[in-house]
Amino acid sequence: AWNRLDCTHFLELLAPDACYASQHVFEELESKAAITDYLTGKMQAVRNSKTPVFAELAKTTTGFAGRDCVALAQGDTTVVSAVILFEVDGNRIKRFDLCIPELLGVNRSGQYPK
Repeated sequence: AWNRLDCTHFLELLAPDACYASQHVFEELESKAAITDYLTGKMQAVRNSKTPVFAELAKTTTGFAGRDCVALAQGDTTVVSAVILFEVDGNRIKRFDLCIPELLGVNRSGQYPK
């Protein structure tokens, strides 16, 4: 979603009662509808800024060592600005958390899915 700045397919994967928490957003979002509104607006703001975002497959090195995650960078790929962790229930995303990278550390893969 972030590499295309289009969250349409990502939102289809969310459970109706999905939750999103971010260390950059004061309140946790607690429904697919709330997450849809937030992500749609956020991606539009990034498109308008013309500063690219890069989402890279990665694994955590601390905290939840070895856990699959997504490393986000903005502007260039050299500095990770956030790490996203997912909780999946069946084939639906139940929860995702955006964390500062210093809490988790990441092993980067160099893979940026489209």
